[in-house]
Amino acid sequence: MRSVILAILILLPPTARADRDAARESYQQGNELFDQSRFADAAAAFARAIEADPKFFEAAYNHALADEMVDRKKAIVDWSKLAETAANAPDFKYQVGQADARVQILKMLPDYPDALQPSHYVPSASDYYSVIAEDSESDRWRQFPLKVWIGDVPNGNWAQGVREAFGIWKEMIPMELTPDPDEADIRFDWDTEQSMADGHAGEESDWVQFQRVGNDVTSRKVAHISIAQARNWSRDEMRAISLHELGHALGIRGHSPSKGDIMYWQVQEGRRRVPIPGVYYPLVIKSLVSKPSQRDLNTLIRLYNTPGVVTRMN
Repeated sequence: MRSVILAILILLPPTARADRDAARESYQQGNELFDQSRFADAAAAFARAIEADPKFFEAAYNHALADEMVDRKKAIVDWSKLAETAANAPDFKYQVGQADARVQILKMLPDYPDALQPSHYVPSASDYYSVIAEDSESDRWRQFPLKVWIGDVPNGNWAQGVREAFGIWKEMIPMELTPDPDEADIRFDWDTEQSMADGHAGEESDWVQFQRVGNDVTSRKVAHISIAQARNWSRDEMRAISLHELGHALGIRGHSPSKGDIMYWQVQEGRRRVPIPGVYYPLVIKSLVSKPSQRDLNTLIRLYNTPGVVTRMN
């Protein structure tokens, strides 16, 4: 096969070979940028590849994929054009089907609040979208602001921790507190005794459960957050636990593999060593992750703007 390709390239006129080489170089650049989560730069590189070789299907496919994290309208145009131009290409029948499906999904996505727009994605922080995407796609919210009921919190420290967690997420995602549990989209439940049934404490397990309310026409979903009452959590611990569980309720239905993220599977204590003059052993100060990381936010942004997991073409 390689000898056939070489023979074809030799038969191509010099200008055509140069265009193909330029297209291939831009394509490889685009792939590298895409893998670095630099989606806008990747889209630009794929566009250069397509300009040099208009029949470069792989570049067109990856270009549409990158544009999903740049501009939804552009991505719809990209996928539509790809599906149309490759409709009669049997080698790409599966990808054409994917393109049609993604156009339909993108068109159905609602207008999201500013915090969930791709422009707020920070490439240098990357994300863990691929880890959580498959389980999370069905739990994206479509209407904002979300109404949150925190219920009858057992004690003052817990109440303060939960409210602080709510305030932190509210700065990023439109939410408001409601005194009516029946109108809440997210509910905190404090009467659970399930925490010790399987040996888990609240920060170690995903206690968020989604429930449909009403009939098929008027049904809506409600996320129930059950905080495990395994011990007398401090205010800081309750803030970290609530931040984590609210992250699940907002749509991240899995866990980050990084300890620096609020969505790591276990709430992490940070340790800072403070040297004290005349004391041989430094003082160790413990602290908890106090807010969602940019990786957490990037993952949420990518989850809401990507219509399903697919792998870029090589």
